[in-house]
Parts: sequence; structure tokens; C-alpha cells
Amino acid sequence: MRGLALINVADAHPLIVPRVRHYLTDVLKLSDQQRLAWIQHWLGAGLQAIETLLANHSESGRFCHGDRPTVADICLVTQVTPAKTFDCPLDAYPRVMRVYETCVAIPAFADAHPSKQPDTE
Repeated sequence: MRGLALINVADAHPLIVPRVRHYLTDVLKLSDQQRLAWIQHWLGAGLQAIETLLANHSESGRFCHGDRPTVADICLVTQVTPAKTFDCPLDAYPRVMRVYETCVAIPAFADAHPSKQPDTE
């Protein structure tokens, strides 16, 4: 579970947060297309790593590990949510998307969606 969670928390997600996106645009002067390519690259790399771990994890069930959500599922959702926002292709990640859909059907996950937060960008 920790390995799955850390893919997002320590690897992919920190590279696409608003602070980094602003740096890419404001300081490095990347075009919108270049910034989007950066975001999609790092989100895709994280999703592929999660997909691979889920495929090799015999305890993967409805969720990343078994039939109850864990911190791994929270982190998976926070990897897929921006991937959807930034139009990343998701067809290559069927296990990830299965877990994602299971999670967002739970009210607590749905209510935590970034678009429902007062400080959304």
C-alpha cells in the first residue's frame, strides 16, 4: 500500500502542483502546449507505475489492496483526478480506472473532488 501511495505522493504529483505549473509558465516561459506535455508526461509515468503494481499485486481487489479503501486508494484517486483534468489518455490503465471508479462512487471520495473545494484553480 505504501509503495502505491508513494508513487503519487513523492514522485508524480509534486511535479504538477500549481506552484510548479506557475514556475513552468511564469519563469521558464513554457508555452501552454509545453506545460501540458510536462503534466501529461509525469501523470502518465505515475499511472503506468501504479498500473504495473496493481497487475502484480495478488491482494488487489475492489481497491488497491483488498475490498476496503486505504491510503493507496486515496493516492490513486489524486493521481487520476488531475489526469482527467489535463486530458491524459487513460485507456492504458484499466486496473487503475477500475479502482478509481470504485472509489469515486463513495460519497467521501466524491465530496473531496478538487472542483468541490473553495480554493480550486
